Amino acid sequence: YRLVVKPDNTVLVEIDEEKIYEGSLKEDWEMLAAKEISDPDDKKPSDWVDDSMMDDPEDKKPAEWVEEKRMADTDAKKPDDWDDEEDGEWEAPTKDNPEYKGDWYVKRISNPGYKGFWE
Repeated sequence: YRLVVKPDNTVLVEIDEEKIYEGSLKEDWEMLAAKEISDPDDKKPSDWVDDSMMDDPEDKKPAEWVEEKRMADTDAKKPDDWDDEEDGEWEAPTKDNPEYKGDWYVKRISNPGYKGFWE
């Protein structure tokens, strides 16, 4: 295939030396952005909302939600040969908490006050 772009912004597309397309880049394809002059006096309104999503105000963390990822092993016993003076105060090892459900995040919903991106 071959793409030939000419100085006058016309283009020719060939596949196996057979012309597939010939036309103007400017008129046939939307390559150039529309020319628009921004208004220097234009200001974002004070009530403009920039966020398309927001935290759901009705969503609450369940009371039974467990935050601790690890917990002390209640089945662990202090070893018989443990010496507090030499080894320090004994602490029970920790284990994975089976009731841990991960970090809790509030549910996100579409923001009804969102008006779009301010340019």
